[in-house]
Amino acid sequence: MPIEPVFEKLNAKEKVGEVFCRIKAECKTDVPASSVEKVLNNNANSFVVLSGIIDGRAEFTCRSTFFICYLSADGIRKCECGAEVKDSLLSERIAEGDEIKLSWTIEKTEVDLSGLKMSAIAYITVKGEIYRKKEYSALAGGENVYCDLKPIQTVKSYGTVSSSYVAEEEFDLNYPVAEVLSHKAEVCITAVQCGVGTVICDGEIYLTEILLQSGDKNDIIRENKVIPFRAEAECEDAMPQISATCRAFIKSLKTDVSVDEEKNFSTVAVSVSVGLTGEAYSVSEETFAVDAFNSEKELNMIKSRTTFCAESAPSCSFVRISGRAAVEDLGAARVICAAGERIEVVSTDKKDNALTVVGALTVNGLFMGDDGVIFTRKSEVPFETTVPCDAEGTISVAAAIKSATVKLITFTETECDAEAVFTVYSENAFNVEVISEIEEGESKTVPDAAVSVYIPLAGEGLWELSKRLNVCPESLVSTNPDLQFPLTGKERIVVYRQK
Repeated sequence: MPIEPVFEKLNAKEKVGEVFCRIKAECKTDVPASSVEKVLNNNANSFVVLSGIIDGRAEFTCRSTFFICYLSADGIRKCECGAEVKDSLLSERIAEGDEIKLSWTIEKTEVDLSGLKMSAIAYITVKGEIYRKKEYSALAGGENVYCDLKPIQTVKSYGTVSSSYVAEEEFDLNYPVAEVLSHKAEVCITAVQCGVGTVICDGEIYLTEILLQSGDKNDIIRENKVIPFRAEAECEDAMPQISATCRAFIKSLKTDVSVDEEKNFSTVAVSVSVGLTGEAYSVSEETFAVDAFNSEKELNMIKSRTTFCAESAPSCSFVRISGRAAVEDLGAARVICAAGERIEVVSTDKKDNALTVVGALTVNGLFMGDDGVIFTRKSEVPFETTVPCDAEGTISVAAAIKSATVKLITFTETECDAEAVFTVYSENAFNVEVISEIEEGESKTVPDAAVSVYIPLAGEGLWELSKRLNVCPESLVSTNPDLQFPLTGKERIVVYRQK
């Protein structure tokens, strides 16, 4: 009798590859370069948005904002400007319809004073992970075809999501503020879950404000604030029982200060726009055939290999990093505050349920010399720390800083301290092989004996034995009920054939 195979559809999202490019974002300010005596701090924030995919190019737009604090003949001044760069990731692997997951890192910032006007520059590395959706047919059973059915782990995506959330915070200070010299915001996701039709993201924004106090003191004061938030992104098929992942980035930051001169205090109002990208998915086991045979015909089979990818929800660890750094002679200076701090993760190594993170903490300290002149020194502290990690697969780490300080130890040595947040993501890849096509081939030569006795191979399982003897597994077990698999090779297998 002819075979009647039954196929089911498998929808996989495969990771095709990765592609990188380095771009330069530059913004020319209205500040005459000749008026700048010294640059004290340069904060840059960038985010990247995918524009489209055309002819092997993933086109994107990078928007950068610079906040520069500098010293002029008139005292400490600030300048804010922005730049927009359009570029593309080029790869022969990129095809129309692919999903490109973007991430980026600001590798370096600098201020150029060689022209007529001061310019701010950021060098940004953009990474694109290429994913492609594919549909497969997978043999799941059928009539007159014996199947070796195995559970296969699959991933079902309920769609990628993107959203923006605006966090607003207001706080009072017991001193009057003359100027916001610099501000910076970083963000991390602390938990992700699905609701009905939505992906819910909990997180924290780490805000740093460096403020110039008005009045006789004219001090520079650093304020650190943590802004918790909960944001939602619509996902039509999301339900509470399924999983989700999400990443966040800062899109914009705005600070307004109002001063009550009579009461001698200030109110700081902050607005932070956070971008969110994520995905809702479920991991489950489905049963498909990994091998098949027919007792009368040879079967010609085509097998397809695929990989299901799923990024886990993030896990956060809060770690204190400290260390000493050698700096250029500070003389009889005093510390004002830390500014422009950043963490670079160089490598990670997972063993058991712990992840060792190696990197460097960089702090740009503001100092005042005994002549009353403000200047900066950069301190770099290498670190190695361990965070809990029970995730498997390919691991990536994002780092943020909640707060940072710098202290004077000697004229040529500082001590830096930072409260860091490491967010660990992992991507699991489930490799599967299924039978995607099957058809009858040549007729088999079938033994004509009514009863046959066979000696099995040592270590042979039920499926291997059934296929070799060309007998239905159920029939083999029913006629040899005492068999225990895997076999030792000393058993005697009896096969009955109808005549």
